Amino acid sequence: MDALILENQTAFYYSLIGVALLIMSIRPALQHKRLINIPILYLLVGALMTSIGLPIITPSSGDLAVTVIERISEIIVIISLAGAGFAIDVGTNWRRWIPSWCLIGIAMPLTIGAIFILGWQIAGMSLASAVLLGAALAPTDPVLARAVQVGGPGKKQDGARVALTSEAGLNDGLAFPFVWLAIGLAGAASLSDFNWTQWFLYDAVYRTVAGIAVGVGCGWFITKILFGPLGDATNERGNPVIVLLSSTFVAYGFAEALHGYGFLSVFVSARASLVFAQNTTAEPYEKMAHNSADQIEAVLMAVLLLWFGAYIGAELWHQWTWTDLAIALAILLIIRPVIAFLSMIRTCGNWRDRMKVSFFGIRGMGSIFYIAYAQTHADFDGIVDVWRIAGLTILLSIVIHGLLADHFMELGQSEEVA
Repeated sequence: MDALILENQTAFYYSLIGVALLIMSIRPALQHKRLINIPILYLLVGALMTSIGLPIITPSSGDLAVTVIERISEIIVIISLAGAGFAIDVGTNWRRWIPSWCLIGIAMPLTIGAIFILGWQIAGMSLASAVLLGAALAPTDPVLARAVQVGGPGKKQDGARVALTSEAGLNDGLAFPFVWLAIGLAGAASLSDFNWTQWFLYDAVYRTVAGIAVGVGCGWFITKILFGPLGDATNERGNPVIVLLSSTFVAYGFAEALHGYGFLSVFVSARASLVFAQNTTAEPYEKMAHNSADQIEAVLMAVLLLWFGAYIGAELWHQWTWTDLAIALAILLIIRPVIAFLSMIRTCGNWRDRMKVSFFGIRGMGSIFYIAYAQTHADFDGIVDVWRIAGLTILLSIVIHGLLADHFMELGQSEEVA
């Protein structure tokens, strides 16, 4: 009887995922319908799964469950980062990237600090857990931010969308030093025992430089292969999915092997590939690679959103408190918008563009990965609180940003970026 029940549950999961992917296929046709939010639909279906008794894995299910969550979210983030790298179709002039540097170099550390204070002083978290909460929720998510990002090579590249896409591509790697700071603090007996010099030189400097260097090298190597005598582009073949996955995994794997930041390497590799492919017949292949990343990401996102909805239905919804709600709303409606807007003064087009970029700092799947990653590398006092507040923040971001993105991103749109 138990075997029959398990077989029926497995069949239901297959059917559910199939329907989810079918819905994802019609998403482009529905994206301009203001009140239709596909991610919310997936969350509701996921929550329904738990209400009818289907088993799911949650972070409280044990170490193996957390590892599974970490790996699945890791894959979707790196695919999304590759897609973001291929999507940006602007030059390398450093002035065009000033808003991105402001968001990453100024807004993100200040946002981490502000969230840390909320977690430490308001939620009563330990130092390590509060730092982890800040590091996980500060970055703009490259997965769920699809609606506010650029559409891909050859499509409109306005300043606000370029800023959000580049921010999402870069800050998921550059938030990692703060994740390692949280991991280190969790293992230290006191602040005085923590090796701040090693953290700065190794986790903040070396790992970042290694990730960038590997990304540039892999971008150059993949481009040489692609446009070489045996390459796809030279021989007019169409294997963009294979090339995309190979370049993404090569960049990520080599960076991680050298203890660099693989997330950063994947995005840089995609950007470097476009730069090294200049003055070639790369444009059609760029579009195919971006479309492939978009489709793979959509598949993985559907699965992960179903899981997240089930996690909410199984555990989170009855754990949330009014304090959690206040913290989540403060992060989404005050901390991120105010800090990001102030950091971009005199950059990123007009004030409307700065408002868009500041407000649509969407939180999502990257946050799930960071928390799961930290949990598998250290014992955190209060990790349940981190999951609870992060989960509510992600849910509210999906609802608020998802409903408003398509409409407000088109208002007062600035000139296309050349």
